[in-house]
Amino acid sequence: MTMRDTQSGVTLIEMMIVLAIVGVATGAATLGLASVGRDNRPETAALRLAAEMSLAVDKALITGKPQWVKWDATSYTVTDRTTLDASLTLARADGLADAVMIGPDGLGDRVEFVLTGADADWRVMFDGFSVVVQP
Repeated sequence: MTMRDTQSGVTLIEMMIVLAIVGVATGAATLGLASVGRDNRPETAALRLAAEMSLAVDKALITGKPQWVKWDATSYTVTDRTTLDASLTLARADGLADAVMIGPDGLGDRVEFVLTGADADWRVMFDGFSVVVQP
């Protein structure tokens, strides 16, 4: 009778890589579906921006390279350039115009964006790792 010295199973690193890949795939699918019924509501644009920022966090963690969020009043670039509907404007709540870094260590710049529409404003708050959307 012989004893096996090796143990079978999955390491924590392997599990984290699989979860990150699933997160990126989910984010990509979410972004693809979000463009199907695009409308001019600030809520929709805020949710899309939040989804793209979440995808950029996953990408930064997987690749080990920082990702950047750049914007002006009518468009933004996270994964791809997104042009907002003409009735919407985007601004950083603190008034700064600097690009926002999403770090590979899960620690990026903290920022709050405001999407303004004809009937409502929506806020996209990023703490360096997670994104929250609120009216």
